Amino acid sequence: MTERNTARIAGSGSCLPESRLSNIDLFGLDSIRDNFDLERARASLRDAEEAETMAPEEVFDTWAHQVTGIRERRVLEADDGFPTEGLCAEACRRALDDAGMSATDLDLILVASLTGRDEVPNMACTVADMIGAPNLGGYTLNAACAGFVYALATGWSFIASGMAERLVVVSGDALSRITDYSDPKTAVLFGDGAGAVVLTAGEPGNGLIGAPHLTGGYNRAPLFLLGQGWETEEDPVPKLRMGGGPRILRHAISSMAEAAGQALQSAGESWDDVDLVIPHQANLRITRGLEKQLDLKRGRVLHTIENYGNMSASTVAVTLDEALRGVHGTIPDPSLIVLAAIGGGYTSAAAVIRHRR
Repeated sequence: MTERNTARIAGSGSCLPESRLSNIDLFGLDSIRDNFDLERARASLRDAEEAETMAPEEVFDTWAHQVTGIRERRVLEADDGFPTEGLCAEACRRALDDAGMSATDLDLILVASLTGRDEVPNMACTVADMIGAPNLGGYTLNAACAGFVYALATGWSFIASGMAERLVVVSGDALSRITDYSDPKTAVLFGDGAGAVVLTAGEPGNGLIGAPHLTGGYNRAPLFLLGQGWETEEDPVPKLRMGGGPRILRHAISSMAEAAGQALQSAGESWDDVDLVIPHQANLRITRGLEKQLDLKRGRVLHTIENYGNMSASTVAVTLDEALRGVHGTIPDPSLIVLAAIGGGYTSAAAVIRHRR
């Protein structure tokens, strides 16, 4: 029998909406224009003299990119009733195809999300039905932007314990459906997307190595949802609101660095051995800050936020899928990959993967 002390990534997949919403497109919304402090933003730009000649939409685009690193994000258009579930289902199909498996081969499905349509049935049941495995067991977890790594750690534990041999871990969110578009500082951040991996029982040293590292803590200020029946009765639709500031940026960098260091220690590896770091893409200043704090050469830390924005837990999942498919260049075989994430709440998590083709 195969030893069950590791979980191998047998396949990966991702799904992004076709529609692209640029910063300039975003500025076309009345709610953004009406609440954007144009003159304050103009004064904050690095080239203040050039900023004086810019059109308002150019100021917004330059400001958004300077503050977040984002140029555009992917967003869903028509709502088919199950927007997040549809993204997750397609990501699962692509991961299963990459693994040469069908949904009926699976023992379990784990979904990380905060934008499922229904609380009951839980989102995992809905996605399982969509991919053709209506009797597949599974459940949904919410660890905000750290959700994919949390779910990956959960899948690892199922395989390590012998409770499952083949499972799919998927994260997906349709954040455009809950983002507060009356707040420009929040609206520029978020996009939609989903990513998935198929985990199978593997040989020692191939797959997740060591124990993933998970931490938590309570702080509502950086990220919260308004309108869930607590703050307002007038607007029952939840609105995602993001806090900010240097303190939060520093906390995000230090938390991911600490979690990644703990996961590497558990794996018996060092930063010198790492080929690739895939952090949560919350802000380019955070991922660049992580790169600087860890003193890693450019190219070892992947930065994908410019074209996708913050897709919550899916940023790590989508970037991992792209890395394994060579979208960001050829990676060594085998590769030592570190995943690190931090989510509102706070949650933070990291995992180490030795990936062989």
